[in-house]
Amino acid sequence: MIKINLLEVEKERKAKPAAATGAFPTAIAAIAILGITALVFGALYFQTSSKLSALEKDVAQKREKRKELEPFIKKVDELEKKRNDLAMKNNAIETLRSQRTIPVHLMDEISRALPEYLWLTELTLKGNTISIAGETLQDQAIPSFMSNMDSSEFIGTPSLIETKIKTAGGGSAAAQSSTTTFKITAPVTNPFKPKEEPTTTTTTTKKVKK
Repeated sequence: MIKINLLEVEKERKAKPAAATGAFPTAIAAIAILGITALVFGALYFQTSSKLSALEKDVAQKREKRKELEPFIKKVDELEKKRNDLAMKNNAIETLRSQRTIPVHLMDEISRALPEYLWLTELTLKGNTISIAGETLQDQAIPSFMSNMDSSEFIGTPSLIETKIKTAGGGSAAAQSSTTTFKITAPVTNPFKPKEEPTTTTTTTKKVKK
C-alpha cells in the first residue's frame, strides 16, 4: 500500500509565496534609488543649463555694447593720430625757427671764448660741425680757448686737429717772430630744440568674458 505525506507538500506550497514576498521590497528599493538619482541628475542639468543660458545672454549683451562703442573708439584713435601729427609739425617748426638764430649765437659764444694773444683766421659752419682755424702767440692759449668753447651750451666738446709753428720776419734770429697755427672742429648743439615726445596711440577696448 502506497502512503503519501500530504503535510510535506503543503509545507512546500507555503514556502514558495514566502520567497516571492521577500523579493518585492528589494525591487521597490531599487526603483526608488533610480528615481532619486534621476531627480538629482535632472536638477543638476537644469541648474547648469540655466547658468549657461545666463552666461550666453551676458556675452551677447557685452558684444552688442562693444559693437555700439566701435565708432567712438575709431574716432578717438583718429583724434589721437591728429594730435601726434600736429605735435610733430610744431616740433619741426620750432626747430627751424631756432636754427635761424644758431649762427648768431655761435659767433657771440666764440668771441667770448677767445683768450688773449689768440685770433681766428677762418670759421666755417657745415651741417652740425663748426671748423675753426687761427693763430696764437702763446701755446697755452689753445687749450684755454677749447675749454671756453666746451663750456658753451651751443658748442659740444671741441677736437684739436693740428698745430704748426709759423715763423715770420727775416734777418737775424732776434728779428724773427713765431706763432702757432691751429685747427679745431666741434659739434654744434641746439639748446632751443624741443624734445621729441613719444607718439602714442590710445585704443579703448572692452574685455568680454567668455
